[in-house]
Amino acid sequence: MSTASEFYSKANDAFFEDDFDEALNFYTKAVEIDTSNAEYFIKRSATYSKLNKNQEALADAETALKLTEGKEDSKAIRARSFLRKGIASFALKDYYTAKLSFESSKELNPDEKSLITWLRKVDAELGKIPQKPLDSSPSTSAASKALDNSSPSPASPSSFLLKSRVRHEWFQNENYVTISIFIKNVKKDTVDVRIHNRSISVTVKLPSGSDYSLELDPLAHDIIPDESKYEVLSTKIEIKLKKANVGVKWGVLEGEDNIAGSISVSDAKLAYPSSARKAKNWDALEKEISKEKDAKEGEAALNEMFQELYKNADDDTKRAMLKSYTESSGTCLSTNWSEVKKGKVETKPPESMVAKKWNGGS
Repeated sequence: MSTASEFYSKANDAFFEDDFDEALNFYTKAVEIDTSNAEYFIKRSATYSKLNKNQEALADAETALKLTEGKEDSKAIRARSFLRKGIASFALKDYYTAKLSFESSKELNPDEKSLITWLRKVDAELGKIPQKPLDSSPSTSAASKALDNSSPSPASPSSFLLKSRVRHEWFQNENYVTISIFIKNVKKDTVDVRIHNRSISVTVKLPSGSDYSLELDPLAHDIIPDESKYEVLSTKIEIKLKKANVGVKWGVLEGEDNIAGSISVSDAKLAYPSSARKAKNWDALEKEISKEKDAKEGEAALNEMFQELYKNADDDTKRAMLKSYTESSGTCLSTNWSEVKKGKVETKPPESMVAKKWNGGS
């Protein structure tokens, strides 16, 4: 009769040959013999994900976490378990749980490169949750007083949600592709930009202590790293990538480009194939951003308080904070998961302010 380790070895062989049904069969046999080996559950979770059985993948990841709970020598396995839980939760569109799981995995193993991509993906999904802008009344003092006793407005999110609010845009001319990452008041020594011939990696240490990451791999076309450069400005980080093929108009920034063309003389000054739905007046936008005033000390202090609260909270409290803040457009911050999980958190604007339905930017 085969042992659990023998079935596990056969399962690994099948997995690497992309025979996931066979791998699942052998991993299950290994689990049936030895239910105490977290490694078996982690690998079966990965197999379930390959087969798009995401609920089963989540269950196995959680089992692996229970098996390694409180064991100091299981740090690496727990990091992988949290990663599997995050991937399964992401596939199930439970982005709050996914984000918490990826962050927990990163704390245990900050060298796991795939986490940069997963955290970027989950932040992007959280950022897609519709926001409802608030109309202020003429009574500025009343509104300000109400805001002092509530959570920050959507225009000034607390620092623990900052990563999901950072945006980037790109434009091009015949020689360069320029990427702008809009983060204000970043110090140059906190920015790490690595440029390769077909990819770029950007990491920024935020004031909150967390990292913002942007990974573009592969870029749509080749670039010349030695002739590319970046600059840290007061309102943004600007990266200029020198095109290897001058005059080619990129149809997309990342991935396969099926619509590349050539830039005509009339287009040569600037072309803007960004992700925005509407064309932007970039000169006007730059002037507007440059005129923005620095954040008030009170806001900075409030952000620091939220960061400290979030850092020391348990998973349910963090999940409640993320869900309530995002769904309420920044007007509600709850730490009670038992209440928040019951349904969508409604927008509760401060006194003298009115919530308006988001119209998709039209």
